[in-house]
Amino acid sequence: MPNTADLPQAVWQKKLREEYNLNPFTSSRDNLTYTNLDNPATWWHNPINKHSLRLTKHAYYMLDKTKAVSYKFKLTEKVKPKTFVQLERYFTAPYYILNAQTIAVFGEKESMMLALHANNLQQYLDNQDK
Repeated sequence: MPNTADLPQAVWQKKLREEYNLNPFTSSRDNLTYTNLDNPATWWHNPINKHSLRLTKHAYYMLDKTKAVSYKFKLTEKVKPKTFVQLERYFTAPYYILNAQTIAVFGEKESMMLALHANNLQQYLDNQDK
C-alpha cells in the first residue's frame, strides 16, 4: 500500500507537528537529536504497518516535552501479547506503553472509554471484538 496523506500515521504525525509546532531539536533527557520528523520510524513503533499508532520512546518523550495532551492510565492488569494486537486493530489515536501496567493515550475517545471501563484496557478491547 503506498503512502498517502489519509493514513492514520500520516494524519496524526501532521496534526501533532502543526498543533505543537514541532521542529527538529535535541532532547536533554536522552541526548537524542530529532532531525527528520517526516520519517515514520522516528514516530511509530511499527512504521511498516501504516495503521499502527503505537509511539516510539523517542516520539513519546518529544511529545511529553512539548506538553502534548495525553492521558495516563494505571491499568488493572498487565499488558498481554493479545493486547498489543488488539491495540493495533482498535485504537484510532496514538498511544505509548510506559510499562507493563501504564499506558499514555493521546486521543480523547479512547481515554474516555478507558476511564469508563475503570482502567481495564483488556476489557475495553475485548468488548470491541464483540
